[in-house]
Amino acid sequence: MLTRGVVRRVANAVTPLQLGWIGWVRKAHWLDDATFEISGWAFERGMNFAQYTPQIRVRLRSFGQPDIEAEVTRVDEPQANASVRDLELDYSAAGFVARFSLADAIRLAGSGRRSWRVVITVSCGNRSTTGTFVRRVRFASSEHLLARTFNGVQVLPQWAKGRGLSFAVSRPAALATDCTVEGRRVAAVLTLNGISFDHAELVSPQATVRMTGSAIEGGRVRVTGELPPIDPNGASSLLDPDEDEGIFSVDFGEKTEPVLTVRMFAVDTRGKRYPVASVLDQAKGSQNHLPLPYPGPDGTLRLRDTEAMVLVEGVDLEKGPKPRVRLRGRALGAPVDALKLTLAGPRARRKLTVTSTPDGGFEAVADWLGSQWGQPLSAPPLGQYTVRATNARGRFVRVAAAVGLIEDAPRIVDFDEQDFRCLLGLGGGRRLVLVIQPLVRPAELGPVKQMQLAQHYQRVGVPIIDQFYFEAFGGAAATCNPLALDREVARRFPNARRVWGVTNASVAVPEGATKVVRGTQAWWEARETSRRLIVNEWLTRPGMGKTTLGKRNFLRNPGQIVLQTWHGSMFKKIGLDRHTTDLVVRRELLAERANWSLLLSQNPHSSEIFRKAYDYSGPVWEEGYPRNDSLFTGDRAAMRRSLGIADDEIAVLYAPTWRENRTEMVMFLELERLMADLGPGYRLLLRGHSRTKKFGADVLLPGVLDVTSYPNIADLYLAADSLITDYSSVMFDFSVTGRPMMFYVPDIDEYRGELRGVYFDLEEAAPGPLLHTQEQVVAAVSSAAQDAPLYAQKYEQWRARFNPFDDGHSSERVIDRLLALD
Repeated sequence: MLTRGVVRRVANAVTPLQLGWIGWVRKAHWLDDATFEISGWAFERGMNFAQYTPQIRVRLRSFGQPDIEAEVTRVDEPQANASVRDLELDYSAAGFVARFSLADAIRLAGSGRRSWRVVITVSCGNRSTTGTFVRRVRFASSEHLLARTFNGVQVLPQWAKGRGLSFAVSRPAALATDCTVEGRRVAAVLTLNGISFDHAELVSPQATVRMTGSAIEGGRVRVTGELPPIDPNGASSLLDPDEDEGIFSVDFGEKTEPVLTVRMFAVDTRGKRYPVASVLDQAKGSQNHLPLPYPGPDGTLRLRDTEAMVLVEGVDLEKGPKPRVRLRGRALGAPVDALKLTLAGPRARRKLTVTSTPDGGFEAVADWLGSQWGQPLSAPPLGQYTVRATNARGRFVRVAAAVGLIEDAPRIVDFDEQDFRCLLGLGGGRRLVLVIQPLVRPAELGPVKQMQLAQHYQRVGVPIIDQFYFEAFGGAAATCNPLALDREVARRFPNARRVWGVTNASVAVPEGATKVVRGTQAWWEARETSRRLIVNEWLTRPGMGKTTLGKRNFLRNPGQIVLQTWHGSMFKKIGLDRHTTDLVVRRELLAERANWSLLLSQNPHSSEIFRKAYDYSGPVWEEGYPRNDSLFTGDRAAMRRSLGIADDEIAVLYAPTWRENRTEMVMFLELERLMADLGPGYRLLLRGHSRTKKFGADVLLPGVLDVTSYPNIADLYLAADSLITDYSSVMFDFSVTGRPMMFYVPDIDEYRGELRGVYFDLEEAAPGPLLHTQEQVVAAVSSAAQDAPLYAQKYEQWRARFNPFDDGHSSERVIDRLLALD
């Protein structure tokens, strides 16, 4: 213990790392007067809070001064378990709320600047350790620290990587005790401290304005200046990483109206500039005109100058059978009815209905429940949602939260009836962020709680019930072979109990089925007690990934049947055949394989690879893929209509696979140029791989329909006239239709050599052209129908090899064989 403590203290003295120490701050904001409140959690890994209740001490420390002690209240914090990967210890007792008065620090302030650092000591039994805050909770008030001024002394909370949270206490050289704006004329009253004042300046990326000054009583100066008109083609603060306007939205450039951060400086007789500090940090009210004065993150006075903007002053998250988000605020620089407001997520939109209020403001309401692709109403998809506003020209205008909302972030509301959680917080540039998360209770949060649930449901003698459990792609969607088999079960046995494991409540499941959200107690119970499990991926454990140090992700209980349908025939190497498979992955792969009772194969090619790549000797059923049955029975015309494809349009499906060396969708094609070159009469169905779905946002371009979030890709095969792919297994399913396929493979040498490896020569076997440039893609798409006879023989050979059992009856045969096992 002594040796570890010494090593840790030495390492922490010479590096910003705090080895073994966990310190997170969530809320950090002012209360009344000089009182500041912090909430978070802190501990050292290995502390056993089950045996000893922790004692937590929080202090402010400054060199040469007595510590300022905080009043600390310990609270249970389940989130503490989510920040570690320990599987035995529960750290939820490490939460706390600390309040301290900065009155002594203010009293000690002279003409210089003094820093006070937050230090935390946690004691557990005979073990005690001291550290600082290491991380901040995202979108929380701790990321939007505000200064406060007391009789000319400014206290500025600051965050520094490696040093955590501290407070800089000083008397600013110039302090704006008042700031008013009339039209574009800015006036302020400055209190000066030890400088020989000459003039003041307003500085923005587009202009510097000299302000006139006049002395008033009390040694103060009144300054005034006229801001010039905004140049719509000039520089903007939106892309400046040094300004708080930066990265407020993903929509930059020509689509966004310029937003300028205007700063005020006092200039002395020698020409030295001093940033003007602000007392606006204490003002929670809102002004109703532009330019808008506000406190900067460094405690200085700033003005937000733009043509129009939306200021959000209040947010209500309404629960109940019809959950809603209700915003209150003001439209500045333009009437609210001239703006269109939308709640935008990466793969979903929610329309905000806006009404004016008698006080000159507005109220905007959006329903959380929505429908995607004609499915039943469901919770919103996971991810970050921001409020976006567009003007009559379709250009984005600034949306920001008022200062009064900062101390409330993050606010968490659980929508129990719909099984989702909403975190209300603030992102860069004080943009409002609503984060939709799975609703996981304290008893289900973090590795230690998941391990306890696993041990409970994997105990000896767990009862097995006559129930089907379905899971596709780890619960990301109810689709693929499991969906087709679910439909066959429901057709034959309408009263059968069917449960779907899903990652979140927004995943729509088939009618009559029950959804259980990944990681919840209901999810664990369904997986461990269902007699038949039908899955197309690994049965992984939430929060632990696929590397759980020898502990299996799922343990098949006696009496359970696990049918592994997989999710595609193989062009790219899998399992033990991959050159990146090391000893750890091999161990986990074989443990996962041991859970399979049966393996479904689309063709003999896949059967041979499965046996080798998973060292599998169990039963293999070669019955074709159930997910392709709909290509024989589906209504093609109806599907095209539902997607908005006109009868005279040629629908091209572009469906590339994912890459191990990137998270986002592979986009080698320049879509806007592609559609221009193809000309009218073409519709591109853009389909990102399921692994890239949560990264990026839907592409919005004329002629392009982003169907990445569409649940069942077989419907897209049915609707499309041709396919562009690369190395994806869609090549083996789309060939059931007999329609043209093209292979856009500009990185084929890297892919088959360094990145993944392949099982056969695509150029030799492909039933369509291999393309390497965008120009070749345009030519191939344009002549796809005419060129089809050139690949007829290869197409016939391909289907004989890969689609011998895809005949529209695969689901029937698989369910027949599965039930026969009883």
